[in-house]
Amino acid sequence: MTTLMNPNQPDFLSVVERQMQLTEAQGMAIRGLVDGIRQMQEDVAEKVGEVQVMVQEVRDSVTLTDAECYQLQSLVRKKSNLLTKDRYKESDEKFKDLVGRYRRMIWSKLKERFEVAKYSHVRRIDFDDAVDFIKEFRPEDYI
Repeated sequence: MTTLMNPNQPDFLSVVERQMQLTEAQGMAIRGLVDGIRQMQEDVAEKVGEVQVMVQEVRDSVTLTDAECYQLQSLVRKKSNLLTKDRYKESDEKFKDLVGRYRRMIWSKLKERFEVAKYSHVRRIDFDDAVDFIKEFRPEDYI
């Protein structure tokens, strides 16, 4: 049995071949899109990393807030009074002078410890360390 081809009917293999070419072209186009998206993801990830580094640099350079400065002042006031009371009687004429000396010593050593000209220039990320420094301050460590 022989099959005769109708000249008005398109060749089946030609149609399939053409469809295959279109599918391959679509696949290449989709591959190009995927590659482009992958490159964009890498670029965004790189930029996010750069921004995170910059944000950390800013955080590291931000100094104490007014509230934090007030907390340090309060701690130094309490610590200097406590140190003086442990060593001298409040009735002593030099009591206030000695409180002032301890207070100046604490401030001086705090600024030295955090390498700042003013205690208010202590970095915010060092606030907890500054609090601990004041709480644990002992004049004997600096004599």
